[in-house]
Amino acid sequence: MIENCQICDDSNPKRRHPSSYLTDLHNPTNVTCWVSEPFSNPVKNLTVSLSLGKKYELTYISLQFCSLKPDSLVITKSMDYGQTWHPFQFYSSQCRRVYGRPNKATITKINEQEPLCLESNAEPFPGGRIAFSTLEGRPSAYDFENSPTLQDWVTATDIRIIFNRVNGRTLPTQVESNALGNDPISVDMKELLDNDTDTSNMIMAHKPADSFYYAMSDLAVGGRCKCNGHASR
Repeated sequence: MIENCQICDDSNPKRRHPSSYLTDLHNPTNVTCWVSEPFSNPVKNLTVSLSLGKKYELTYISLQFCSLKPDSLVITKSMDYGQTWHPFQFYSSQCRRVYGRPNKATITKINEQEPLCLESNAEPFPGGRIAFSTLEGRPSAYDFENSPTLQDWVTATDIRIIFNRVNGRTLPTQVESNALGNDPISVDMKELLDNDTDTSNMIMAHKPADSFYYAMSDLAVGGRCKCNGHASR
């Protein structure tokens, strides 16, 4: 596939990709995409923040991508309007290596506020979705109204998604061995990333600078007002 790239221009409606494109997914045939600033190192921290304005009890957070899904990301929340942040959910192909967490953990009533790290599915095509249900797998979910622990767990005033590294399938598969005309060496870039190898110089020598990015078409958050069950609506 040949990429046809143009320079982003916020003054040109056809070449801008603002954050407002994250919340306008109404016509599936005319999908708009927010696109991050480009970067050259595939291991790149980039943050998207959403202020809810007041306290909500969240039920789900859904991310719909235009690009390939990131290899590693973490969803965090704040309960005090951005003063402090707490992890909600981790996603990675290497949970223990990237985040120091097992990719399969058991949630019991003792640790119902423990964030999980789930193995991210690396589909070979763009347009994937990550859907996080705040109560899925939590033992007290069926008795939520009587669980102060879970009520606190789902409470948030702000959401922040931190992308930590791109999908390995977006990386080049070959780099030049040297400048003497030798045959290219086949390199599994994803394996190099998983082994914490610094591949920045190798990648930048093969790909144009600032050629990686994250792109999403929709960010959806579901929940209800934090009204302690007393309001009628």
